[in-house]
Amino acid sequence: MNNFSKRLILVSALAIVGVTAHAAPVYNSIDPVLAPGYPSQPFQAQQTFEFGDRVTLGGTERDLTTVSVTMVNWARYEDYNLGGQYYGTGQWAGNGFNHNLTLKIYDAGTGLNHGALLGSLTESKFIAYRPTGWATNGYAQNVTFDFTSLNITLPNSIVWGISFDTQSYGTNPLGVDGPYNSLNVGVNTAVGGGITAGSTDLDRVFWNTITPAWYTDGGAGGVGIFREDWGWTGYNPMAQINAVPEPTTMAALGLGAFAAIRRRKKTAQK
Repeated sequence: MNNFSKRLILVSALAIVGVTAHAAPVYNSIDPVLAPGYPSQPFQAQQTFEFGDRVTLGGTERDLTTVSVTMVNWARYEDYNLGGQYYGTGQWAGNGFNHNLTLKIYDAGTGLNHGALLGSLTESKFIAYRPTGWATNGYAQNVTFDFTSLNITLPNSIVWGISFDTQSYGTNPLGVDGPYNSLNVGVNTAVGGGITAGSTDLDRVFWNTITPAWYTDGGAGGVGIFREDWGWTGYNPMAQINAVPEPTTMAALGLGAFAAIRRRKKTAQK
């Protein structure tokens, strides 16, 4: 291999590395600074199995990196740690508790239904207790799921959904009271749904509850399935979806950068 070829490979590699992008939000309805609390969708109290939204992504980045969701916890430390109530000073001790949460990404689908499952992560997340004397709507906090190892290339529109088990509901109901019964998903009430990237129908969400009356259509479109519901204007589920450019895009950018280097070098030699 001659010296020019070696330099070509080296510079091309450096050019590609030079354009490696940081993850950018392709959808976001989470406030940059969280309020102390938000209205929220309960799971135990409204027999919920999964909750989320159908969204259209902005930008051009489509390789999924992370998804964050705003959770709102109403459980207080003293509800579960004083006098040996429920769990004493064991797994619920301290400023919060750990609980398994599942985040799923689906193709957008059509009508009431989402499309094929694109990826799913179940991770144990730390949930901080609501501080004593907290006077607002629960205690808001973000949880983040790292999807980078799943190598998911997103379509332009998707459905996201978060799920977890409570005492009576979920894939495997736990059968005992616990702070997870007071864990909800936050909804943004700001004008425009608090959206700063991407878009969604602000009147609609995706929801799986086994109680027909909770659905706007009284369950006519299905009960106990994760499907679209409407009548949610003013209450937008809070999530941020981050992505990076696809590798082929970054490679093209890298080669473009190399071509620019070559042009500058030729110009300098004239």
